[in-house]
Amino acid sequence: MKQRRNRPWTLLIFVALALIGGECVGMASAPAPDIEYDVRMAEPQTHYFDITITVTGLHRQTMDFVLPVWTPGSYLVRDYARHVTTFSATDDQGVRLPVRKTNKTTWRVESRGAERVIARYRVYAFDENMRESYLDESHAYINGPSLFMYVDGYVDRPVRLRIHPSPGWDTISTGLDPVPGEKWVFQAPDYDVLVDCPIEIGQHPVYEFVVQGVPHRIAIYGVGNYEPERLVADVRRIVEAARALFGELPYRHYTFIVHLMPSGGGGIEHANSASLSYPRWGFSPESSYQRWLSLVAHEFFHLWNVKRIRPIELGPFDYTRETPTRMLWVAEGFTSYYADRLLLRAGFISPGRYLDRLARAIAELQNRPGRFVQSVAEASFDAWIKFYRPDENSRNTTVSYYNKGKILAALLDLEIRHRTGGRRSLDDVMRHLYTEFYKKRNVGYTEEDFRRVCQEVAGGDLSAFFDHYVYGTTEIDYDRFLRHAGLRLQRTEIDERRGYLGIGLRNEDGRAVVASVVANTPAERYGVYVGDEILAIDGWRVNFDNYAQRLGAKKPGQSVVLTINRKGRVRTLDVVLGQRIRIDYHIVRLDEVTAEQDALYRRWVLESETTRVDGGRSVARRVPQSVQ
Repeated sequence: MKQRRNRPWTLLIFVALALIGGECVGMASAPAPDIEYDVRMAEPQTHYFDITITVTGLHRQTMDFVLPVWTPGSYLVRDYARHVTTFSATDDQGVRLPVRKTNKTTWRVESRGAERVIARYRVYAFDENMRESYLDESHAYINGPSLFMYVDGYVDRPVRLRIHPSPGWDTISTGLDPVPGEKWVFQAPDYDVLVDCPIEIGQHPVYEFVVQGVPHRIAIYGVGNYEPERLVADVRRIVEAARALFGELPYRHYTFIVHLMPSGGGGIEHANSASLSYPRWGFSPESSYQRWLSLVAHEFFHLWNVKRIRPIELGPFDYTRETPTRMLWVAEGFTSYYADRLLLRAGFISPGRYLDRLARAIAELQNRPGRFVQSVAEASFDAWIKFYRPDENSRNTTVSYYNKGKILAALLDLEIRHRTGGRRSLDDVMRHLYTEFYKKRNVGYTEEDFRRVCQEVAGGDLSAFFDHYVYGTTEIDYDRFLRHAGLRLQRTEIDERRGYLGIGLRNEDGRAVVASVVANTPAERYGVYVGDEILAIDGWRVNFDNYAQRLGAKKPGQSVVLTINRKGRVRTLDVVLGQRIRIDYHIVRLDEVTAEQDALYRRWVLESETTRVDGGRSVARRVPQSVQ
């Protein structure tokens, strides 16, 4: 796909689109905002942003400037104020105003009724996590909550943002609307929208496509082995598949910001944009490319599920503290389920591959002892202190609301289809929530609301499902639900016929150091600790590389002597090894299938074969300045 510079008329087109509006909405007829932000990055090699906030017309005696402690969509207190190095304030005459910090994230200015208050502060930004901000000589990335303070009590005021890119940088990509006629100036109807639109600044390529008349842009920072033409076409197919589910695209433009990194990956959702991080060489082989598509589908589906269809706790936001909800199993788990369904509907994966993905999710849950300890509702509520802060015991005591939520979405979908004779599905639940709570009322749903909608769509009581599987830790009867589609969960026991201890190891300069101890295993029973270094088995020296081979030569029931180093003291443990029976999980067809089961199966996995994408266009080009 050829890249080329935008023509002047392209800039006019995008300015016109901005005037029409977007989710990060500009208000063409609104009065001048009271609050203006100015961002400078004069010395990017130092990793410092210089921020100025000008507040006009409030005439307060004191004014509190607050920096959030978390980013919506990432449920961890990050205390962004730790990166603020200086803060000062003046009035419109340049007179310095007294400033006092009142808590870890609030600066109080004695504004003395001034017509205009100008606050200036510096933020250090050198963390490539997309929940943070980043600045170096190659590019800038702004995650709004980590950089932009708000004036307490005035988060609902319209704001303007002026960006001063580092010299030589000519491209800004964001979901914010540009201010017509002003270079690199953007606007938002309130603070929430401002910080919900991440910003990429530099010299990156931008690829464009249109679906149903709505422009979409993919801004990519970093070198990678992607093929632009294929990438654009495939992302477009995902967008079209999601649009087909809901019947519309609830924004007027959308921006994907992609960072290609040496390793890792992840993303964070926004109302009309998404930030994605992916390994730069991860676009091949095909299995790795499908992981990329799954990431895109997951973050894109979030623009409905959590940004518009949201638990009542998740908006309006309190940026100063945790905001727990018991519904992340829906907000994240259902999104994981629909990410797979979008790939199925867009023709990227076959029905067989789709079922394999579900079977892998089941295997992950079944191999986690924590499924008997923590319900998925509890996992959601405690995300702030457990899921985002895992330790060596997490596997024994917790479940993932992503994983179990995805499984429950599949089973609930099958149950609804079965009860309604295939006339309704989980799609109807999502559309109902979208219409009732977002489009009609623009409010969040409660736990009771969600259960009510599910039961209305299913046409009957679902109390047992919720009580046992959502709020309880009852072992899931998978076959009860899979049978609706003529399927069953095939469990194949594989006796490894070798001694089992029950530990996970980490490599510390070649040493075998215990990283985790599995519950109800010989390691736990005989007192192996996390942090122990395994020195020898039956007197023979072991290290990280040969530990598995040495232990694997022992048999279940055999006694061994472990020599360990625990906090500098060498000691021995007499251990009787256990037996590990590994179970492989596959979803397979029943030997005999009724017509009803076959029809439900076909509607579930075959109705969604390839979504045809028509009426759009895709181009790859550099799009300069503030039209992003």
